[in-house]
Amino acid sequence: MNDKPASVRQLPLWLIVSLMANMMLIGLLAGLLLRPAPSKPFVDKSKARFSWVQSEGGGEPVALVLREAFQASESARASRVSARQALADAVAKDPYDEAAVREAFGKLRDADDSVNEATHEAMVKLFATLPVEDRKHMAMFLMRGPGDHPLRRGGRPGERMIPRNEDGGPVDGRMMGPGDGPPPPPPDFEP
Repeated sequence: MNDKPASVRQLPLWLIVSLMANMMLIGLLAGLLLRPAPSKPFVDKSKARFSWVQSEGGGEPVALVLREAFQASESARASRVSARQALADAVAKDPYDEAAVREAFGKLRDADDSVNEATHEAMVKLFATLPVEDRKHMAMFLMRGPGDHPLRRGGRPGERMIPRNEDGGPVDGRMMGPGDGPPPPPPDFEP
């Protein structure tokens, strides 16, 4: 008859493969669920972009000017969003029409100019309400430009901060190219 005892049974190959696949799946899910959360990017909050707009530094009027100038350009900014959408539609259109894209770029330039004009006009009127010291801080900001922070190289989001020494050079000793470092202060600026 049968030489094998009844207690010894062979497991089918498909059952072994299925069990191994299930164990790998459980291990993968456990690994995903038990891994540590990704670390948040380092943000040095002590070096705020507008460090001079602090509640203890008397910068509230400057912050108010920036906020009101931004609000004054609201309708122009809405027009700029529409111009960007029209440009995107013209670029994605099939067949491609160079004249339509060129016209959409022109409308976007006009919309950008209207945003700048509305913001600048509001700022011109609001600067008259600021004391001289706040206007000097604003002059430094306007001279540098929005993406030209002295501790930043390039001004792209997510780029690491580069420590600078007293003369504006990077601490790590790299050579500085033309345009690197902070701009000189205005002639009548007193810290």
